[in-house]
Amino acid sequence: MKRVTRIAQLAARSTQRPLIRPSLAYQQHAQTRPTWQQDLLTSRRCQSTSTASEQQDPSVSAKPDDAKAQRASDAAQASPEALASVEKDKEIARLKDSLLRSLADYENLQKITTREKAAARDFAVQKLATDLVANTYDILSLALKSVPEAKRTDKANSAELVDLYTGVSLTQTELEKALRRVGVEQFDPTGEKFDPNFHEAMYQAPVPGKQPGTVLECQRKGWTIKGRLLRPAQVGVVLDSEQ
Repeated sequence: MKRVTRIAQLAARSTQRPLIRPSLAYQQHAQTRPTWQQDLLTSRRCQSTSTASEQQDPSVSAKPDDAKAQRASDAAQASPEALASVEKDKEIARLKDSLLRSLADYENLQKITTREKAAARDFAVQKLATDLVANTYDILSLALKSVPEAKRTDKANSAELVDLYTGVSLTQTELEKALRRVGVEQFDPTGEKFDPNFHEAMYQAPVPGKQPGTVLECQRKGWTIKGRLLRPAQVGVVLDSEQ
């Protein structure tokens, strides 16, 4: 019991002991410290004060965590209607993209089909035109050339021959018009410069007064289909006399 009483007395004396204040010399020494030491002490005091305040007020450090928790809670509490609206927007975007792709594929298919149809039509026309030019038109031309010019209009002596010649000539003219309607045209390069892409040289001969390299005579006319060569013209070419 006496020991407990003694401890209580010592505790009471310690609480009544006056605070130890720094001496005047220490205060003067502190005032004469360099500025960087004073700033260092001040920053340490501020840091310790800030740490103590954060420890005393835990809500300051807990604010970011509380914000994250609040956002997670809001996301978890989202209404089913909002979730359904988001899914609906995604589905609409997916269907729209699929529709645009389908339309693009359909347009490409239409373009390809149109080109293939045009190519098939041109091929068919080219084959038919080649047969007509090589067979029918050339035969009609030979038939017309076989009639002498004097008898082509002599109805008094050869009326039947004149009528036959006229009928064959009309047939050839109508055939030429039909070929022209599908892009097949005839050309005669007489007097033009020789072009190996459209002309076939049958012979060469020097001719005074004619420019070398030009077409002197067209033995058989050429044909084109929509600007492309169908059959070259058979021609004679003027040769340079100095060669």
